[in-house]
Amino acid sequence: MNNIGKDYMEESEKGLAERIARLQDEADMIAGDLPNIPDELKNRMQSLQDQISDLYAQISEEASYSLDAVEEAIVARPWTSALVAFGIGCIVGALMRPAPRRTYW
Repeated sequence: MNNIGKDYMEESEKGLAERIARLQDEADMIAGDLPNIPDELKNRMQSLQDQISDLYAQISEEASYSLDAVEEAIVARPWTSALVAFGIGCIVGALMRPAPRRTYW
């Protein structure tokens, strides 16, 4: 199997994990700056952090599953995959081509 997709997933997963960790650090810093935060607000912040962690886990799992599904489809049908990629490339190329200039004499 090709490791390029897995390497990309690991890099983006690390970036997402870093962003979530930074967000949690900022939330902890805000909570530390305000010593008189009501318990209800602290509970809501903790709930939000838990939701973010759960969302990260879910996104990571779904992305990994999608990558595996695409790799399996490419391995199972390489010619079909190549033709589909070529067709999509042609369509994108046609859409990105600048409109022909009209010259009037």
